[in-house]
Amino acid sequence: MNVSQEQAARLGFWATLLLSIFAWAPATYPGYWQAHTGFVPIFNAAHSSAIAGIATLPDLWRGMGNGAFLPAQPFIVLGLSATVAVRIVFGLAFVLGGMGMYIWLRNRLGDRPAGLAALVWMLWPPLLATVYVRGNLADALVMGIVPLTLAGLTIYGETRTPSAAGVAVLSLLWIWRTQAGLAVFVTLALLAYVLLVERSRLAALVVGVSGAAGLVSLVPLWNFSAPPGSPSMSPSVAFEQTFVSLYALLGGGWPVAGFGAATQGSDPRVMPVTLGAAALIFGITTLWFWRSSRVGWRTNVLARMLTFAYTVIVLAVFLALPWGGWFWQLTGAARLVSYPWQVLLVVAPFVGLVAGSLPALQPVLVQTRFWSVLVAVVILSSYPYLQADFTQVAAPDRPLAVFGAANEIVILDAQLQEDPTAQAAVLDLTWQVLHTPAFDYNIFFQAQAPEDGTFRNVAQLDTQPLQGEFPATSWLPGQIYTDTYRLDLSDWYAGQNASGDDTVDDTVDDTVDDTGGSTGDDTDAESAPLPGPLRFDFGYYDWRDGTRLPIDGGIDDKLMFYGR
Repeated sequence: MNVSQEQAARLGFWATLLLSIFAWAPATYPGYWQAHTGFVPIFNAAHSSAIAGIATLPDLWRGMGNGAFLPAQPFIVLGLSATVAVRIVFGLAFVLGGMGMYIWLRNRLGDRPAGLAALVWMLWPPLLATVYVRGNLADALVMGIVPLTLAGLTIYGETRTPSAAGVAVLSLLWIWRTQAGLAVFVTLALLAYVLLVERSRLAALVVGVSGAAGLVSLVPLWNFSAPPGSPSMSPSVAFEQTFVSLYALLGGGWPVAGFGAATQGSDPRVMPVTLGAAALIFGITTLWFWRSSRVGWRTNVLARMLTFAYTVIVLAVFLALPWGGWFWQLTGAARLVSYPWQVLLVVAPFVGLVAGSLPALQPVLVQTRFWSVLVAVVILSSYPYLQADFTQVAAPDRPLAVFGAANEIVILDAQLQEDPTAQAAVLDLTWQVLHTPAFDYNIFFQAQAPEDGTFRNVAQLDTQPLQGEFPATSWLPGQIYTDTYRLDLSDWYAGQNASGDDTVDDTVDDTVDDTGGSTGDDTDAESAPLPGPLRFDFGYYDWRDGTRLPIDGGIDDKLMFYGR
C-alpha cells in the first residue's frame, strides 16, 4: 500500500481528529460564554473540592464532583487562569470522546463509518447544548468519557488485554467521581451492553466491580444533598415541568434568537432538546437498509450492536417524554438527575453508532465522494448549535457574594466610590443570574452611621434594578448585568455641618444648593473626606413584606462596604 492509499484508508481517523475543531472552536473565542451554569465551573475549578459548592448547592447525585475539575488542575498549576483551564477541558471532552468513538467502532464498522459515527457524536445537539447552553462541565466530561469506557470494554472482551481493562476501570471510576447521578445510568447501560452485545462475562465483571467501587468511594459524601430542583434547576421549576415534548425532540423546540436567550413565550429555565437532523435522517435510513438486508437481528455482532442501540435510544426518548413520568415517580430516579432528558446523554455513543452504521451497511457510501457528503450533512446540520452568547466580563476566582436560597444571583464585582464633591456614594455592580428569580425584587442601598455601638440609617435608596426596565423575573440564566446606584448623602453632610463635625474642613462652605452640589470652593471640597465613618449596605428584598434575600446560604442578608 502506497502513502496515498494508506492516508485514504485512515480518512475517518483524520476526519475525527481534524473536524473536531467545529465542536470545540467556540470554546476558544475571547471571553467566556453566558451558559446557564454561569461561571460556576470556573469558581469550583479554582477552588476544587470533593463536591462543587461555590455558587451552587453541593449535592452528591446532581452536583459536580471533583472529577470534573481534576483535568483543569494541571493547567492552573502551569499558570493558566481557571477560565482558560475550564475552556481547555471542555475542548478535551470533545476530542477524547470523538477518539473514543473511533477506537470503539474502528474494527467493527471500518475506518470511515467509525469516523462518521465520531463526528455525529461530537456534533450531536444535546452534547453541544450541554457545553454551550448549559455550560455543565461534569455532564460534558461524562459524555466524553463514556466512549472511552466502551472502547476499553470492547477491546478487553476481544483480546483480554489488561491495559484495555485498566482504561475501562479508570474511565468508569472517573465518571462516578464526576457526576454520580449519570454514573448510575451509565453503569447500567454498560453492564447491559457487555452482556447482550459483547457477551463477555469478564467485561461484565469489570463493569460491576468498577461501578461498585465508584459507589463505595462516595460514601463519605453521602450527606451532601440539596433540596428538590437544585442545584441545576430553579426550585420554582418542578422536575415534571422539564419533560421534552415530542415536537421539541424532533427538532422544533430550539430557540432561534441564539443560545442563552429565550424566544417569546418560552421558559428560559428549561433548555429544549432535539435529536438533530443528521442523527434522525441517518438513523432512519440505517434502519431501513438494515431491515432490507439479509443480515438478521442476531446473526453477528453488528446486528446485536444495532439492536441494542435502537433499543436504548427508544428507551431514553421514552424517559425524556412525559409518557415516562411514571418511571421517575415509581423508582425515585428523579433524585439522580436534574432533568429527565439527561438520560439522552448516556445513549449518545449509540446514536453515533447507528449513524455510522449507514455506510457500513451500504458499502457504496464509503466511497470518498458519497462519504464526504454525509460528513458535510453532519457539519451543516450542527451549525445552528455552534453559536454561543459570549461576554468579555472576566470571571473572578470566587464570587463576592451569592444571593438567594438557590443561588439565584451571583455578585461578580462591586465598586463603591465616595464623592464628597457631589455629596453622594456611587455603587457600580456586576452580577450574573443562575436561576431566574421567582419575584421582582427591589434593591436597597443604605448609608449607616455609628451611634452608641450600633448603626443608624442616614440615607437610603430603594428601587427596581436596571431602572425597572428589566424586572428580576425577566433575567435569563447565565446572563450578566451591570447597574449603577447613586445614594444622595446631602442630608448627612448638612447634619454634620450643623453639628460642627471636625471631619469636614472648616475652610470649606459645604452649603448644599438646590441641585445637590456644593457651593463652596471646589478644590477644597474635592479633597474633603466623607464626614464620619459610614457603613454602606446593599441587598435585595421582597417589597411586599420586606423579606431580604439571604447571602451565601444565610450567613447574612446584605453586602457591607465601609467608607473612609
